[in-house]
Amino acid sequence: MLLPAEFDFHALEVFVLTVELGGMTASAQQLRITQSAVSQTIARLEQGIGATLFDRTLRPLGLTPAGRALYERATHLLATARTMVDEVREGANQPIDKVTVAMAESLAILLTGPLLSRLGPRVARWRVRSGISLNQQQDFLARRVDLLITGSSVLEKQEGVVHHDVLDDPFVLVFPPNFRGVADPIAAAEGLPFVRYSLDTGMGQRIESQLTRMRLRLPNVIEVDIVPQQLNAVALGIGWSITSLLCLAAMPALIPDLRIEPLPRARFARRIQVVSRAGELGDLAMETATLAGETIRQESLPPILAQLPWAEHLLGGA
Repeated sequence: MLLPAEFDFHALEVFVLTVELGGMTASAQQLRITQSAVSQTIARLEQGIGATLFDRTLRPLGLTPAGRALYERATHLLATARTMVDEVREGANQPIDKVTVAMAESLAILLTGPLLSRLGPRVARWRVRSGISLNQQQDFLARRVDLLITGSSVLEKQEGVVHHDVLDDPFVLVFPPNFRGVADPIAAAEGLPFVRYSLDTGMGQRIESQLTRMRLRLPNVIEVDIVPQQLNAVALGIGWSITSLLCLAAMPALIPDLRIEPLPRARFARRIQVVSRAGELGDLAMETATLAGETIRQESLPPILAQLPWAEHLLGGA
């Protein structure tokens, strides 16, 4: 039996993306085509299959039983097709066509150079993005991002998503250099405002969750969303904060201008991971995780540990 002419991989990609983004307008924006083109592609697909895929009486669009069945099978079929293309290109010594990788800002500072210098030939066109991790995870789900290097993934339960662990990045206290008080959040909060890392970020939410566990409610006086703002504010004596060793590694020039101390209790860390979609990009995600771990352990952490030898025990087996 020959497949209908309307049933092709492009049509399936348009259909799956429309389902995952919740509508034809968002799908058209992602694909950079008109909404009319998306609508016509799906209409031709429905005509070829002989079944209606979307219930157009619902807002947002809902899937019919036939649409749900096609979506479940199409996602697996497309993943297999992408793997096949990657394997054929690799067998022909051809790089993967294009990869978009997104990282938190501190990780981008530490890892962009090593990633491109050591794995650059694996990909014909790299797109490297940095920014707010929660936004990047939405971009990943919308297929605008292929690889995530993140310390705040909330995608663990997402079907078809693979996590490659890199290492745990412990959090520490940072105070102005002239702060002579007890290195304890409760004591510090009595004399200095807390420089809060934005709650729009995964790291900010992780810190806030820990403060809640410590039953420490700190007024929202200062809120920032990038590491240089946070550490500069502390170095200037404006307040105190909680950051991670890798955030400090991304801003080594500021370390002499900070008083850095371990948390006296309730110590915690963020897990750095490389996140990818199952069955895509061959072993690139695993290689990226290996590279990230080697770079952090061999290049990023040693200068920090030379200045803060007590921090080595926070890293455990790292």
